[in-house]
Amino acid sequence: MTRGAALEFAGLGKQYGAVTALRPTDLTIAPGEFFAVLGPSGSGKSTLLGAVAGFVAPTEGRVLIDGADITGVPPHRRNIGMVFQNYALFPYLTVAQNIAFPLKMRRLPRTEIATRVTRALEMVRLGGFAERMPAQLSGGQQQRVALARAAVYDPPLLLMDEPLGALDKNLREDMQEELRQFHHGVGATILYVTHDQQEAASMADRMAIMNHGVIEQIGPPHELYERPRNSFVARFLGEANMFAILQAEKLSPDRLRLATVEGPVVLACGSTTGSVVCLRPENVSIAATPPARENCFPGRIVDIVHAAGSIRYRVAIAPGCTVTARVTAERRGTVLPMDGVVHVGWDAEDALVLPS
Repeated sequence: MTRGAALEFAGLGKQYGAVTALRPTDLTIAPGEFFAVLGPSGSGKSTLLGAVAGFVAPTEGRVLIDGADITGVPPHRRNIGMVFQNYALFPYLTVAQNIAFPLKMRRLPRTEIATRVTRALEMVRLGGFAERMPAQLSGGQQQRVALARAAVYDPPLLLMDEPLGALDKNLREDMQEELRQFHHGVGATILYVTHDQQEAASMADRMAIMNHGVIEQIGPPHELYERPRNSFVARFLGEANMFAILQAEKLSPDRLRLATVEGPVVLACGSTTGSVVCLRPENVSIAATPPARENCFPGRIVDIVHAAGSIRYRVAIAPGCTVTARVTAERRGTVLPMDGVVHVGWDAEDALVLPS
């Protein structure tokens, strides 16, 4: 099994003239860790990846692999594997020849090349595809060939730049499981860049959310979803109901009442330095009768969306104000009607106060 490398960014920053693509960033990724970087277009995630690969020269700071400064090392001497969104396979070479290419560039003996190629093909479950051409493969198979080629020379670090972006939804979900198994098999450190939060959350040990060249928050996927640091992280990682806070009042040692545009919200005591209340849709109950919850609002259903295994209701509780509730879809279960009068509610512990 490949030994993963420790990857470190020390004050790494990048300017393009007057434009700041990456503000000085400090980050350490552990050996063998699957680390995902997420963010919208222009957030700096590709700049971060490019600095590791050697395609982007940082304006300041350093990139270190296992403590060694590689900031000025040419890309071909960094011993880093890369997987791209468009696979970057050579169309005129067979699957086996594509995988063997980095080994030939390293002038390995023919017998060792053959052994490594066979091993790589088995690892990605393409043992019978050695003589096929890339055009004869499906998108998922081409991506597996790209993975095998990136890992065949046992690099301690693998960079993946939106590797599943060109695949359809079902195939992308299948490939997420493939990547989990692949990571387990090779043991390399993986730096994975994507804008798809579900994709990253299903695979990564930890992830970083970037915005305007800054890392907003780092942590395990569940922690970032359940305890976002600010409203940007909360909105980026799935749906979130946000209520602007107008005033706060202490009701008891463990309860606060917040005045919001939507109405009074009761909250378990915690930080009140933020400006918005954040509430995930799965924590909102919805029923025709008032639920036994500390926070309860009457309203009218204005939108219903049926998704895989769930139903999402959008309920107007005041002029211009809606609350989204997501409930598990049950077989032969009752679906509330459009325009139906309902009550939405949630527990005080389920809401967070965040900076905007």
